[in-house]
Amino acid sequence: MEIERVCNLLRKELYNNNYEYGFYCDGKKYKPNMSNGFDSEFYNLLLTTYKVQNPINTMREKIGTCNDIVLVMKKILDEYKIENKIWLLYKKVNNKVHTILTFNVSDKTIYLELTPQSNKSYYGKEIIYNNENELKKEFQNQGYDVIDITNDIVVGEHPKFSLKLIRGE
Repeated sequence: MEIERVCNLLRKELYNNNYEYGFYCDGKKYKPNMSNGFDSEFYNLLLTTYKVQNPINTMREKIGTCNDIVLVMKKILDEYKIENKIWLLYKKVNNKVHTILTFNVSDKTIYLELTPQSNKSYYGKEIIYNNENELKKEFQNQGYDVIDITNDIVVGEHPKFSLKLIRGE
């Protein structure tokens, strides 16, 4: 499959369906209230209540965190047997974490940011790298640790891979 066609498959689900940032738990949607800036109550829920969602639930409810969105992307790519990886980006200086997915098409590594309500200038636009080492180097140059968590992200569990970093464990 060509790069544009694969990106359009992902955009069709995640970009065109107006997903919201937040999570779904016990029949209720939790979304941050950013009207007054940082929502500490929502952030606390992410650290204590949030569990990685099943991609089917994320697709049904149209709500998710970066963890949930990469699992939806993974589900779609796996259906087409497209090699992909999930990465945790951790910036120690401000204790920030973000989960992304890359996939390989036409001997290139592609990163497509589709986390809802992202304010990144490249939201919805594919970034093409020659290989994953090139991607890793770019993020490392920006001060991020880049960690492969493809096998560590588990549906129904707290995101231990990021919580341990945030909590300094």
